[in-house]
Amino acid sequence: MSQITLELSGVPRTMLMTLRGRADEQARSTPLFQDELAVKWRKSLPWDDQLEAFYNQFAQIAWAIRAYQFDLVANKHVASVQSPLVVELGAGLSTRYHRVRQEQLHWIELDLPEVTNLRRQLDIETDRHQFISSSVMDFSWMDALPSRSPESILFIAEGLLMYFEANQVQQLVNQMRQRFPGATLVMDVVGQLTKKTGNKLAQLGAPLQWYVKGEREVAQMGLSLVNVWSLYQLHPERWSFLLRSLSWIPYIRNGCLILETKLEPFER
Repeated sequence: MSQITLELSGVPRTMLMTLRGRADEQARSTPLFQDELAVKWRKSLPWDDQLEAFYNQFAQIAWAIRAYQFDLVANKHVASVQSPLVVELGAGLSTRYHRVRQEQLHWIELDLPEVTNLRRQLDIETDRHQFISSSVMDFSWMDALPSRSPESILFIAEGLLMYFEANQVQQLVNQMRQRFPGATLVMDVVGQLTKKTGNKLAQLGAPLQWYVKGEREVAQMGLSLVNVWSLYQLHPERWSFLLRSLSWIPYIRNGCLILETKLEPFER
């Protein structure tokens, strides 16, 4: 595959870093997962030199662990329901479908048109693996989903919601609760620990905007908590001794949380 020309700005630029994080995971002696497609795509895409200031070993560890934890949630969902539907919101250059892929699975990658156009140069769209060009905040994408009982739907928001303001996230959750009550939503959220990085990302036109104090704040949006993981408590062998020692302090623990939730129905 020859190199592809990229013209990305804002948040879509950041997806090159998470793609590299997964590709670099393959070089480890004991990788958390296999992602040969990420390696292939990484070689096909030019690297944005301005991203070098944001990419380091700590970031690679964080993105690999996060990706693997989302994989585990997706695998559990796909194995536990009939006719599963998985919708990746702000999918970027996710290759999760190819890591999780099973028969009877319907998977949708949703992202902005420029991202979807890039995916079409790299990936293959099929009846069961579809791409939707849309902002997650243009709620008309919900009309394009195949008919399923909400309990069979898993929505994935990995590395996405922190780029929106809290009121925008609430609007999205409200719409999803109205349309898909009982569906599963897995997301990651960030706390004040990441604010310095979030402000620095403004240099890329992608500042972080939504910071939470903890999972209870997210639950108040109309979500039932199923599982909560602190990123810095997962795979402790990957983290420094200092971070492992401090990861139980709320400020550190809540620096990055992965939340598996259910969309609560509105009371009638």
